[in-house]
Amino acid sequence: MKKIVVFLYLLFLSVPSLVACPFCGCGNSNFQVGILPTYSNAFIGVRYSYSNFNTLSTDGTQFSHDYFHTTEIWGGYKVGKFQIMGFLPYITSHKLSDDGDINKSGIGDLLVLGNYEMFSVTKVGSESQKSLSNALWLGGGIKFHTGQSTVDVNDPDFTVGDFSSTPGTGSTDYILNAMHNLIIGNNGLVTNMAYRINTVNTQQFQYGNRIYLNAAYFHSWSAGSFIIRPSAGLNLVVNETNRYQGQDVADSKGYILSGMAGLNLQRDKLGLLVNGFLPVTQDLFVGQTQFKQRVSVALTYSF
Repeated sequence: MKKIVVFLYLLFLSVPSLVACPFCGCGNSNFQVGILPTYSNAFIGVRYSYSNFNTLSTDGTQFSHDYFHTTEIWGGYKVGKFQIMGFLPYITSHKLSDDGDINKSGIGDLLVLGNYEMFSVTKVGSESQKSLSNALWLGGGIKFHTGQSTVDVNDPDFTVGDFSSTPGTGSTDYILNAMHNLIIGNNGLVTNMAYRINTVNTQQFQYGNRIYLNAAYFHSWSAGSFIIRPSAGLNLVVNETNRYQGQDVADSKGYILSGMAGLNLQRDKLGLLVNGFLPVTQDLFVGQTQFKQRVSVALTYSF
């Protein structure tokens, strides 16, 4: 049971990029933690994710197809009730629009998270009663502006959407989160709330603060030497208004409600994690931008 609780820690603090369009410019402003592997003290791994967005202006004169590929090194270390995690991404973006093709790549922003287990109640199961675990985690983190984020604002074709094509955001951002998980036998329910506070970057662009809310169900069972954990849930991201040079970027707020399905395979110290997101309902740039899908695949080694 203890290993399952650790596996579920921050299970669904995982979100797609918001509003990757030539108008709103938020493609590189995402963060994700995602499903963590089963581990006792520490883990390290590599994770790849892909997402894309389509944008079409109401008059049909402007369009953009935005594709984001992220490969990151990630890891975690746990001591008692404390856990620290780190994520260092390498981001490649491709934008095909009425202005032509734009391709950029580079190291993204380093994210460090720390969390504390506020309480944990565990009851060992018996033949007549299932085991139970109830835990609450509180924490926060910092995203450092380590990635390249400068755009040519003097270019005649410049729009605020150009900020979405850079690997970094250029700002130091702060994250607060709370997570509760309830596990009965081999079944569990995980809920998570997070709030991201974004600051102004050196080019006077500021991504709107973000609210994250997600809930997921999972089931765990053994198959030979493998532990198999499928999961399914909903993920909501609400984006507040972006600002540039002290002014609101019109219609830049919005939301995405996505359905999520995932699978974790664990064998001894090795793990494979796969997740997929599809939109249920959304409103980005008053309907002109559409989030299409997001997938991620990760390999981990626990020790």
